[in-house]
Amino acid sequence: MALRYTQTGRIARTAVCAGLCLLAGPFLGAPRAWALRPRFGGTIVTVPGVGLAPPAAVNGFNPLLISSAFDQQAAGLLYQPLVWVTRRFHIDKTLSVARRIVTGPGHRTYTVTLWRHWRWSDGAPVTTADVAYTYRMIRRLGPQFANYGVGGIPTDVASFRILGPYRFRITLKNAVNPRWFILNGLALLTPLPEAAWGRFSIAALYDHLADPRFFRVVDGPFRLVSFRSGRSVTFGPNRRFAGPDKPYIHRLVLRFLHSPESIFFGLKTSKIQIADLPHKLFPGRRALHGLRTRTVGPVWGFNYLGFDYANPRIAFIRDARIRQAMMHAISQRLLIRVQYYGQGLRDYGPVPPRPATYLSPLARRLEQTGAYDPGLARRLLRDAGWRRGRDGVREKDGRRLAFTALLPPGQVRGPTLIKDMLAKIGIDMRLREMPFNEIVAMTQGPDAAKWDAIYLAWGLSAYPSARNIFGCGGANNFYHYCDKHMDALLDAVPAAPGKGAIYRYEDYFIKEQPVLVLPGQRHVIEARDTIHGLRRAYSSIGGFNPQYLWIARRAP
Repeated sequence: MALRYTQTGRIARTAVCAGLCLLAGPFLGAPRAWALRPRFGGTIVTVPGVGLAPPAAVNGFNPLLISSAFDQQAAGLLYQPLVWVTRRFHIDKTLSVARRIVTGPGHRTYTVTLWRHWRWSDGAPVTTADVAYTYRMIRRLGPQFANYGVGGIPTDVASFRILGPYRFRITLKNAVNPRWFILNGLALLTPLPEAAWGRFSIAALYDHLADPRFFRVVDGPFRLVSFRSGRSVTFGPNRRFAGPDKPYIHRLVLRFLHSPESIFFGLKTSKIQIADLPHKLFPGRRALHGLRTRTVGPVWGFNYLGFDYANPRIAFIRDARIRQAMMHAISQRLLIRVQYYGQGLRDYGPVPPRPATYLSPLARRLEQTGAYDPGLARRLLRDAGWRRGRDGVREKDGRRLAFTALLPPGQVRGPTLIKDMLAKIGIDMRLREMPFNEIVAMTQGPDAAKWDAIYLAWGLSAYPSARNIFGCGGANNFYHYCDKHMDALLDAVPAAPGKGAIYRYEDYFIKEQPVLVLPGQRHVIEARDTIHGLRRAYSSIGGFNPQYLWIARRAP
C-alpha cells in the first residue's frame, strides 16, 4: 500500500508488531544442511519498511520529531521502549525499561519503577531523569510532536513526579481505563538521554535530526554508524546493550530503493538480502532463486483514501452519503485479487481485522460479507441530488463530483482500480503521483495547501483509540474532519471498561466513513536462505527487530 504514519512512536519497536506470525507462509527452498545454531557476524542489506509498506527513505532518528513509520522503525533500533508490548497486547517486562507499573485507587495514579540494569552506550544508567526529559519535551513541542495527546500524554496529565532515580508517578486529571493509558500513554515515554540532549534547543534538535554524531548515546540494541541522505543508513550492534536480545549481525544496511523493479532486481542479484516481493511482480517469482518466503500482516493499522474537509472545491465530501456511496462502489475482493494477488483482507473500519481483539460484531460481518453494492451507491448519490452529466460524471448546482487523489510513486495499480469503480457510479477520481515528502509538506503543518484526497496508510497504537486522528482539532487530524458525535464516542474510549466503547466508535466510523478504509495487505517477505530469525524479526503490524536475525554458513 502507500506510506504509513504511526499513531504511537512505538510501532516500530514493540513486539506487538509481531502479532500475526501465525499467518506465516512456508519457508521455500531452504537446504537441509544449514547450521541451526545462531552465530554472530555478517552484514544484511535490506530496505526500510519490510513487512510494513513499499520502501521509502529514512529522514531522521529523533523519536520526538519524526512521524513516518520508516523513521520510527529506524529510531526504534536505537532506543529501548519504556513498555514493550507483545503480539497479544501484553507487556514483556524483560524487554521493557519499566519493571513494574502500579495503578492507584480510582485509576488516576500510575507509579512506575524502572529496572536498574539498563545502561546508555556511554555507561550511564537509564533513569527517571531520561523519562522526565521525554515528557517535558513532548509538552514543549506540543502539536509538533506527531503523537501529541495520544494516550493522554501530556493533555490529560495533572502531574509528573520523580520519586527517585528509578521511580516516577503520573497523576491524571480523570480516571481512565488503565489498559488504555499503559498501552497508549506510557508507551510514548521512551527514555531519551537527558544528559546528552538536555542542553539542545528544539531548533538544534531539528538541525541534528539525521546527524550520526548526535545519536552516539543510545540504549537500544543498535547504534547508528552512518547516514547517506537519500541513499542508505547503516547500523551496528550497541556493544553496551543491556537487554537479553543482543544482535547477532555486525552490520545492518537499509538501502533507499523506491521502484518495484529495483527491489526485484536487488533480490535477484543479492544486492539486497531481504525485501517485500512487490505485488505487481508476483508473476516473476520463479526468476528468484536461493530465497525463503515468509508472509506477514496485514499490519496493525489501516489503508485509506482520505479527504481535505476544509477544501471548498470538494465540499461535497462533507455529505456522508457521498462517502457511503464510494464505500459501496469499491469491490475490496477485486482489489485484493488484482492489486495484492490474493494477499489481503477486507477492512472497513479503524480497527484492523487481525488480530480480532477489538473487532466489533458489525466489523466481523463486513469482513466476511463485504459491502460492495453499486446499486445502493447510485441510489445514495441520486438521493443526495447528484445527476449524471453528458460525460457520465455526476453534477449538482453546477459542480462536478470530481477530485484529485495524491499518491506516492509506484502506487498506481490500486488507485487505478478504484478510479474505474468510482467512474461506474459517476464519480471522477483523478490520480497524481508525488514524492512522499512532498505529499507530507502539502497536507500537513502551517504551510499546508488545499488538497483533495490522499492515498496513504496509518499505523495504530496497541489500544486502538484515535482521538488525535479523527477528533475535532486532533494533532494528526490533517483532514479537518469534525463530528461532535464522533468526538463523544472517542472521548468515551479512554475511560470505559471493556470493549463496548471501542465497538460503538468503530461502528459509527464504519457508517460515516470519515476516510475510506481499504483492504489490508499481507506482505510476502523474501530473504536469502542463509538468513534465519525472520519470525521474530519481522512482524505483522510493522515491527522490525533485526537483532534476532542471523546468517548461517552452508554445510561443507
